[in-house]
Amino acid sequence: MDCVEIRRRLDAWLDGELPAPEAKRISDHIKRCPACRLEAQGNRQLMDLLDHLPPLAAPAAFSRRTMQAFRAGLEKPGMAEWWRSLSLAMRSAVCGTALAGLLCGAVLGTRVIQFETAVVANPYQSVYASKGIYP
Repeated sequence: MDCVEIRRRLDAWLDGELPAPEAKRISDHIKRCPACRLEAQGNRQLMDLLDHLPPLAAPAAFSRRTMQAFRAGLEKPGMAEWWRSLSLAMRSAVCGTALAGLLCGAVLGTRVIQFETAVVANPYQSVYASKGIYP
């Protein structure tokens, strides 16, 4: 591993998130490389300082507004509610339209495949399509 890769994975190494073989490679590199060792020490000191900061509490109004927005999002009607709100006739119409679209797609798809034999991309394919000399 080079120094750029080590520095990219340094935070994960300091947090103990890497698999053992990779963590060992980084440890070995840091023992040999003074620049990466200095970077690791700086990051470790920063993490220790951040760990000793007092926890911040969210203002009560913020928590209340957040929970209200969350509940409002849960109460919005989704696709299931929309489907249940349709009458039986409308549900049948939606299903029929979807089925008609699928059938049209299937029919057109088979027709396109049949018409593709007349369309050729290069001279070799035109010879092949005209049943002349085979490539």
